[in-house]
Amino acid sequence: MRVALVSTGNTGRYKMSIKIGIIAEDLSDIQVITELISKYMEKNKFSVKHFVGKGCGKLKTKCSAWVDNLSMQGCTHVIIFHDLDRNKEALLRKEIEQRILNCNFKETHVVIPTEELEAWLLSDPSAIKTIFSIKGEMRISSDVESIKSPKEHLQKLIKKHSNKTYINTIHNKKIAEKIDISKLANCPSYRDFEKYITEKVAR
Repeated sequence: MRVALVSTGNTGRYKMSIKIGIIAEDLSDIQVITELISKYMEKNKFSVKHFVGKGCGKLKTKCSAWVDNLSMQGCTHVIIFHDLDRNKEALLRKEIEQRILNCNFKETHVVIPTEELEAWLLSDPSAIKTIFSIKGEMRISSDVESIKSPKEHLQKLIKKHSNKTYINTIHNKKIAEKIDISKLANCPSYRDFEKYITEKVAR
């Protein structure tokens, strides 16, 4: 496996790029998160190792073992993403944190998007319009985390304005590539993720 080397300046020394572990419900979530991290760090300065739960059930039962596995793979941080869906945020966070309480690796952080990660993508209509070549105005509530079923909402919105079919496994990553992260400031769950990345990972 090829390891990216990052120059530390004129000292002539190099350091390996950091490894970030991500645990999420599906692969498109991993892709979106990786693109968002790259807004704060150059892509040659980090690499991502991941596990995909393929649903919330397996993510919960396996997250402890996956955290330890990612630690053994050399990850310096592990971020666990779980959509809120219809759960209560405090209870869901407590459940996940209790499951990883006995992990050997302590540099973990739980992020819970409201209701789904797609709510973050809805925060920047310009990015969506660019990917789907939409010319007209597209109205989206500024309080995107109040939108019920964001993934379904995004699908209907794109169909209405472009007559194209939105497929999350294809288009989420593309929207994330174009997204302006300043537009995500209205999302409390994103601010939690951003704070962790800027203060703990990208410093």
